[in-house]
Amino acid sequence: MKKISTDERRQFFRIEDDIYLELETISVEEYNSAEEVLANLHNDSFSLSADFATLNNNLHPVLNNIKQLHPDIAQYLELLNNKIDSLGELLLHKSSAYDESKRINANVSASGIKFESEATHNEGDLIRLELVLFPEKIGVLVFGKIIKATQSTEQMQNISIEFEHIRTEDRELMIKHNLNKQMIDLREKNQND
Repeated sequence: MKKISTDERRQFFRIEDDIYLELETISVEEYNSAEEVLANLHNDSFSLSADFATLNNNLHPVLNNIKQLHPDIAQYLELLNNKIDSLGELLLHKSSAYDESKRINANVSASGIKFESEATHNEGDLIRLELVLFPEKIGVLVFGKIIKATQSTEQMQNISIEFEHIRTEDRELMIKHNLNKQMIDLREKNQND
């Protein structure tokens, strides 16, 4: 877990996506403890879905090998894995104010996010974010800083947040999610052309 450097930020591409977002302005003290909070997320039910997704990514090559030799065993293991993922999703729902109906459209990368907000924020505000990525329903906790806050309408603000503290495995999940989303969007575009 480390801060994302400027050079790394340029490597991440952005997508338009519907996500769930819970945002909280925090104190400097809370922000300074971000690394410790992220290091201890193994006890956090909100991030359990991200931990399961990371484990699934590691399990897929092994499961593919089992499918070659023992398809019945592989099917059984996949069903068990689906049950475990369902449990992780249930804990995600119970662990936060998460509400799937409150999705917002945002411009997302593994290094930041831009979206419209009814709440008023200021440039430089330190932020704690809970993001849920769909359709995987992966909960990701991120700490960042508002780098831009401009009025878009009388009631709405455009907010740009730079992610400064994120677990490495969560960043990798976001990159994979963005790649998958981009492929789905391209496929849909090609089918409509």
